[in-house]
Amino acid sequence: MPFVDLEHRAKPDPSIPGDRCYEEYAKIMTAWRQAPRWATVDAIAAYIWPRKWDRALVLAFLVFFSVHVMPYEKLKRKENGDI
Repeated sequence: MPFVDLEHRAKPDPSIPGDRCYEEYAKIMTAWRQAPRWATVDAIAAYIWPRKWDRALVLAFLVFFSVHVMPYEKLKRKENGDI
């Protein structure tokens, strides 16, 4: 998880998954704070999905999922109860 304690933030241990995630999250947040725009998201995602149309599809899906699917899921959980 990106929200590790201060000791691990000061000296991350690359053998710990949460510390590795924190380091990558910190890089992403630095890039975002410097330029909070869609082009920054695309540049960050290019490391994961180098093919631009694959990346565009994944990013579009993530927006769709966040905007449409999650509100639907929250509604259904409210209507039907949690697991």
